Amino acid sequence: MRSEDQPHVCNPFADVPRCGAKTRSGAPCKAPAMANGRCRLHGGKSTGPPKGNQNALKHGFYTKDAIEHRRYVRQLIKESKGRLH
Repeated sequence: MRSEDQPHVCNPFADVPRCGAKTRSGAPCKAPAMANGRCRLHGGKSTGPPKGNQNALKHGFYTKDAIEHRRYVRQLIKESKGRLH
């Protein structure tokens, strides 16, 4: 019997939009879609942290100023070694 003929059988995912991504076999993905139109497996690449996210900056070791300062100190050390000998 078909599910339409059986009123006690209810599938809550029957009318949910589907992902639409192609599987390796070429068939469409059958998982329910999220707000972006893809399922949780085919959601796509992350866009990274939001702009101006201060949580992404932990210690500042790799900031432009810190790198420039380390280069300057290394240069001073090289010059001082040359003058000592």
